[in-house]
Amino acid sequence: MKIQPPRGTRDFLPEEMNRRRKAFDSIRNVFELYGYGEVCTPAFEDFKLLSKKSGPDIEKEIYTFKDKNGRKLGLRFDPTVPICRIVASNLSLAKPIKFYYITNMWRYDRPSVARWREFWQCGAELIGSDRADADAEVLSLVFKSLNAIGIKNFCFKINSRKIVNGILQLFDIKKPLWPDYMRILDKLDKIGAKAVFKEFEKLGLKKEQYISAENILRNSISIEELKKYIIGVYKNKNKNPEENDAMGGFSELERIIKLAKLFGVRNIEFDASIVRGIDYYTGFVFETFVKGYENFGSVASGGRYNDLIKIYSGRETPATGFGIGIDRLMEILKDEEYSPVKIFVAPVNEETRREAIIIVQILRKNNIKADTDLIGKKLGKQMKYVNAMNIPYTIIMGTKELGRGEVLLRDMKTGKEKRIKNEKIVDVAKSL
Repeated sequence: MKIQPPRGTRDFLPEEMNRRRKAFDSIRNVFELYGYGEVCTPAFEDFKLLSKKSGPDIEKEIYTFKDKNGRKLGLRFDPTVPICRIVASNLSLAKPIKFYYITNMWRYDRPSVARWREFWQCGAELIGSDRADADAEVLSLVFKSLNAIGIKNFCFKINSRKIVNGILQLFDIKKPLWPDYMRILDKLDKIGAKAVFKEFEKLGLKKEQYISAENILRNSISIEELKKYIIGVYKNKNKNPEENDAMGGFSELERIIKLAKLFGVRNIEFDASIVRGIDYYTGFVFETFVKGYENFGSVASGGRYNDLIKIYSGRETPATGFGIGIDRLMEILKDEEYSPVKIFVAPVNEETRREAIIIVQILRKNNIKADTDLIGKKLGKQMKYVNAMNIPYTIIMGTKELGRGEVLLRDMKTGKEKRIKNEKIVDVAKSL
């Protein structure tokens, strides 16, 4: 009987873990270059903490359980909330606080292309600055991280919750409904327009309200065109356009875009449809799409959340940040040929096995990845194993070579061989 892992989860064997580790290391180097320090939070948190600012439907979307004392807990699905807990409990930390994470998380979601119930994410939070400089650095971190792992052809689509609020104001959608409206609209690509419109109707919205707002949010329009439209509506009503929330959002985004370019960020597009369904966002929001892989959805998303830490601490603490979906990136990145070691030392018989072990240990002491036969295979089967594992070089330890104080080095790709004196093995291995 073949036992499968739970639905929506996977096993990662050495070849895949090698790819992931390389990506993790590259991203970690970028984060630390910018002065961010790594944090790790518990896999589960108090459910009240997780649900406080994530909306009433969150319990349907995450794994929850009760411990033996009846406490309701949930598996983490977003490290931003646990990090806010850390900061809320340590308000004396020097600002700005720069934290990053690389970890696995869980969501009770329907598995689909590059979407899993257990998934990996990395990201960073910049806490303590309300300036556009901080948001620009967030975009720069994502830009540099994706470049570092070999993804070049992508674009940022940015917006502001203030602009979305301003659009909802235009059509007299009441403020208490704004979070629900955005959470529902964010589902459009998943459940389709018909299902989204039904949910809008359950909120008590009139068709002309949600259709008019949705038309503006979902259609391509520049910042300048949208600003001009809102100003026109307000002037026709003899009202001051500055009363509309969107005006502040326009100013913020223009500063962020200007500063992000100073940070070296490219390919930024304004997109009024980017709303981010999570309740805690308060301003700048963004999503990142790789050209040719748009069906995967956003590979990196985030934005500003100035009110979240206040919920837990009672103190105003501005913050901005993002998360990068590792699993989606792994689907996009090209596979590399994997080899567990650089050199395999193959003893021809039992007489040369002791010398083979000695050579392997010498190579390992010099930080050269090496292995040898531990099963007692004949030379032919050892060569088959080397080829199956894509090991590029083999040192053949024969009886003649043993008597001469030398080994036979074979390049497994070309088949070329050369004899090397034992004292030269390390130098030659390092030069390969």
